Amino acid sequence: MSSRHTHPGPAMALAAACALLAGCAAPVVTRFHTLMPAPTALTADAPLPSAGPVAEIWEVLPVSVPVQVDQPPWVVRLPDDSLAVLEHERWIAPLADELRAALAEQLRQTLPPAAMGVAAAAPRWRVAVDVLRFESLPGRLARLDAQWLLRSSQGSTALRCQASLSQAAPGGYTALAAAHRAAVAQLGLTIAAALVALERGDSPTCLRSQPAN
Repeated sequence: MSSRHTHPGPAMALAAACALLAGCAAPVVTRFHTLMPAPTALTADAPLPSAGPVAEIWEVLPVSVPVQVDQPPWVVRLPDDSLAVLEHERWIAPLADELRAALAEQLRQTLPPAAMGVAAAAPRWRVAVDVLRFESLPGRLARLDAQWLLRSSQGSTALRCQASLSQAAPGGYTALAAAHRAAVAQLGLTIAAALVALERGDSPTCLRSQPAN
């Protein structure tokens, strides 16, 4: 009785090869980034924060962002001026929420309650930010163009400004995220200075923002 050996056909061989490659290939890792500033480090000489809730005299309103970048994956501009969507590089939260939270945290770190006097029962100032351009150029720079205004609780506008900020971002995507954080922090510091001036009764003016090389 003779035995008969069967050989796999081309389709079976291809399926086996694909399965082998899929099993050996390293999984693609999605990296999440944030615009939030690093928490302020406490030293032995620094006073501990108050245990109770502290009301701020300001409030950051929801931030508007361009629809082109209002999506979970990063949208980056390539050297040939075309755009690419990076599915595996993302902000940890929607971009508008990240910007609002980062600006609010920057103001909290820059303007502790003691520096602003006694906090009011309700915010006296509302901060509105409209992002006009949020550009990511890997290996080159991060750019942030925004209009912002400070409005009193009575509804009158005390100050309306526009900022154009850029930060060099040599290196990879982690460096690009850090450059965006630096630009947002710079915007927060500018707004904080205006709030201090208003609280002192001064009339702040808009300073023209210079890109950082």
